Amino acid sequence: MNRTYTIPKLVVFALMLLPIVTGIEAAEEPLSGFSGEVVDLEGNRVTNFTFAIRPVTLHNGFMLPADEFLPWRTDSTGAFTVSDIQPGFVQLSALPDIPLDVFDSETEFIRGGKIEPDKKIVSIQIGKVTFFNIGDPDFYEGLTFALKPGENIENVKVIVKPRLRIRGRVVYADGAPLANAELDFDIGWRHETRLNHSGNSGAHPFTDADGYFVQYVDEPGFYTLSMEYRDLSAGAGPFLLKDSVQPEEIVFTLEGKPDVVELPPPKIKAPGKIKFQEPSTSPTEGVWIINPANGHAYKRIQCEDWHDAQRKAVEEGAHLVSINDESEQHWVQVIFGGQPFWIGLTDAKKEGEWQWDSGEPVTYTNWVVHPIARDKSPDTEKDYVVFTFIRGEWQAISPKSLLWEIAKQAVIEKDGLVSTINE
Repeated sequence: MNRTYTIPKLVVFALMLLPIVTGIEAAEEPLSGFSGEVVDLEGNRVTNFTFAIRPVTLHNGFMLPADEFLPWRTDSTGAFTVSDIQPGFVQLSALPDIPLDVFDSETEFIRGGKIEPDKKIVSIQIGKVTFFNIGDPDFYEGLTFALKPGENIENVKVIVKPRLRIRGRVVYADGAPLANAELDFDIGWRHETRLNHSGNSGAHPFTDADGYFVQYVDEPGFYTLSMEYRDLSAGAGPFLLKDSVQPEEIVFTLEGKPDVVELPPPKIKAPGKIKFQEPSTSPTEGVWIINPANGHAYKRIQCEDWHDAQRKAVEEGAHLVSINDESEQHWVQVIFGGQPFWIGLTDAKKEGEWQWDSGEPVTYTNWVVHPIARDKSPDTEKDYVVFTFIRGEWQAISPKSLLWEIAKQAVIEKDGLVSTINE
């Protein structure tokens, strides 16, 4: 087999020599495409593999992929057909396994590492030539090639393999999971045989409802992890991680006790009938917490979407949280921040007129400066608001947004008011 080795960082190969046109405007060229299959290292077809096709341009001597991309996925047989691609240089890279209709060219969740692909592209085989990707498995990097105008290349074989990952679970000393929390990890790494080859990095994965998290890494070797959550800490390692070696489930046990939920001072009367208790898992999960500044009670709940959260709030004689000033915004962010959650702001009743689920007037807002995970829906379809993990900023979204898929929590508030919005 003839093998052509590529350079690190950006791997480029050409299927043909592109004509260089300068000084004149080129005529519109016919679109291109290619088709083939995705297989693993053993030759087994990989079904439902999601990948991106993005145009690449030459800028100051460097090949740079554009922000816009087209998501594609292999079918139940591992085959794919990519059509209607603008001719020129394009890049093929792996994507996270999420629904195609929620991908967006400015998805901060992907760019920021909140959601990562679990596979990397090892090589692409075209005929008898195989092109290898020896660059870093970053989302922006992949195999780049050129498509001739109107050409459709067939029988392309894309070879992929699972990325190295660390899967662990975080629990309190009593065995209860640290649920739905953002972690602060320090990751130490050294080569398996070259002991002077080592490094350190940080990471901020999220745990799920059972305390599990996944952290992807790029290099095989020995890993040592230490983490902090509020005033608690835990660690594990060193353990060996490489393609043929995957450690057993790693459990991080937080040393110390979780924060105690402060009950309101005697002079503040708790609104409604609220049962206070010491949290058994995360201090802010399913437990009413009093804000001393206003005497209102707040609780984080699990939900499917805004509508489900509203129904659950009404069942508890409450409403989705209303944030009325900067002080309340700061308190909510400190207590419940970390992952995106629904708040009570909506303009579903009348487009452009925002109102709180509680019926309170809108006296304060904290809209995003740079929207996260933008969708292409018109503003008329962005009727519900998520409290994001970026400085606690608020973003109005539609059901087509990636945030809609991710926001599975809400904060509800009990202050004597109940939802006034009927849909």
